[in-house]
Amino acid sequence: MNLNLKALFSTYRHYRTKPTELVYDFYYFYHQQVNAWFSVSKQEVSQRDYQWLTVFYTEISSTVSQPSEIWYEFLYLNGDIPSKLPYSKARVIQLIFLNDNPPAEELKEATLNFFKQDTVVLQVATNRFLLIEAMDSSINKKEDFIALIRTIETDFFVQIHLYQGEAYEINKQFPSKFQREAQWFEECLHYKNAEQFYSFETIFPILLTQQMPASILKFIEEQILIPLQSDMELLDTVKTFYEYGLNISLTSKKLHIHRNTLNYRLAKFQETTNISTKNLDGAILVYIASFLRSKLQNAQK
Repeated sequence: MNLNLKALFSTYRHYRTKPTELVYDFYYFYHQQVNAWFSVSKQEVSQRDYQWLTVFYTEISSTVSQPSEIWYEFLYLNGDIPSKLPYSKARVIQLIFLNDNPPAEELKEATLNFFKQDTVVLQVATNRFLLIEAMDSSINKKEDFIALIRTIETDFFVQIHLYQGEAYEINKQFPSKFQREAQWFEECLHYKNAEQFYSFETIFPILLTQQMPASILKFIEEQILIPLQSDMELLDTVKTFYEYGLNISLTSKKLHIHRNTLNYRLAKFQETTNISTKNLDGAILVYIASFLRSKLQNAQK
């Protein structure tokens, strides 16, 4: 039976010789009529698709479980806890590429160059990767992750969103903790002003906003967003000011404005909202107002 598999599956790959290194997140089949092999991503194959594929083609599989396959089954399929690991705690770094078909193998190799040798990389969808890394991590600072993102984006002409997971004990609760982080990451990406880098610290205001009573959110809208609606640049400026530790020099450099311009904006913000920018008391309020603005903008789409 000759089907246009390439038209049916966007992740379809053709091989003239039998592939020797099988990736856990792909199905591999042998097409006897043309003496060739092909693969398709498991994420793209429904149960019904799999049934007819196995009827018309011969599935091939690896007899040796790779670390990536073991971790995939552990995280998604209620598999066994990975054994014989040289570490007891690990974190999951999530990468999402906005491009439709990023060069997977090249991206894996380039990304792993930033991490330790025992880091495991999983491709769980066409544009989604996971990095499993020991607690003794190679990268911990936000600035280092931003540098990684910019390097990959420049070298491969792709756009990336990254979530830095927390380190957890590798036990039965690990998959549910990972799934919780994956859900948070997914929710953040729906906001209009999605960031390149996320961690629990950066998404906390979003999570807090989602749990707040409507009356408090309405108060923030009335007292901050509406008075600033003609000059939202003030809110963005103050948010950046807090992010850079109330440092005038660093904030001015980040925003590419003169110190006097920054001081004017800070004074104007305080005059309009009655929120002091001279200490961190108003930081949470400013962050919540910023994310509430994004939420309201999304609701208007």
